[in-house]
Order: sequence, then C-alpha cells, then structure tokens
Amino acid sequence: MDLYSIDVSALGDTVWVTGDDGSCVGRFKRFGIDVHRTVTEQMAGADQCMHCTHEAAGAVEWQEFREAIRRHHGIEVPADVIRF
Repeated sequence: MDLYSIDVSALGDTVWVTGDDGSCVGRFKRFGIDVHRTVTEQMAGADQCMHCTHEAAGAVEWQEFREAIRRHHGIEVPADVIRF
C-alpha cells in the first residue's frame, strides 16, 4: 500500500505532495514548482531538488509538475485538484 497525501490550500492555489516517509516531496504554487527527494534520501546524502523552478507557474507547469511527481515518486496527482 502506498502512503502519501495530496493537500490543497484553502485558496486552491498551492498543492503539496507528501511522500511515504512523511516529508514534502512536491509543491506547486503560482510562482514556481518544487519536486524534492524525501528527507530519508537527503539524510542518506542525496541532493534535495529533483525538478525545481522559480518562475511563474500556470497550466503548462502544472502538467510538468504532475509528470515529475509521477516519474520521480510514482504518485498520480489528479489534474483537477487545482484550477486556472
């Protein structure tokens, strides 16, 4: 059984993805995306960032974020948890 969570801010403009070790492995916000390794991996010496941007994020970047979370963490983020 996979253990993870997908949380959305009350304003619907930020999404957090929490991995199976309880650490935040992804965040999508209007001003950038972050896809990170788990804290467990980082404590073992891995770098933090896997796919991060610091520019305005819209619908194209949302799809990029969803694909990166799927590829790196095997988590399917539904397309409709955020709207543009």
